[in-house]
Amino acid sequence: MTPWNGGFVLLSQDSTEAFSGKIRIWSSCSSPYGPFGAWVGHDEVYWTPEGGPYGSYADGNVFTYNAHAHPTLQNGDTWTLSYNVNSMDNRVQPDAAHYRDPSIYKPRFVSFRLVPGS
Repeated sequence: MTPWNGGFVLLSQDSTEAFSGKIRIWSSCSSPYGPFGAWVGHDEVYWTPEGGPYGSYADGNVFTYNAHAHPTLQNGDTWTLSYNVNSMDNRVQPDAAHYRDPSIYKPRFVSFRLVPGS
């Protein structure tokens, strides 16, 4: 939850789908504890491409989580968000996900524009 344009925005991954890669944004005009609403069809800020069997790792064990806005990196209407990638493959073996490809376990950063609507 972040102050913005006289109100507040909340950025998070979509919790209506298990292991969703959708990062969505909600706004509140009144307070940091809501109520929050979304402009349906315009609330998806980013979709994480890494997770699931059809993701960039082509591994059903890979998932994304912990989407977070970074207001200290804001520059005008350009914002930065981060999210993390991990694997449910927790084996300690050479062919396990984290040993095979250490790039799985690291944060990702994405910039996006946020402008007030009319």
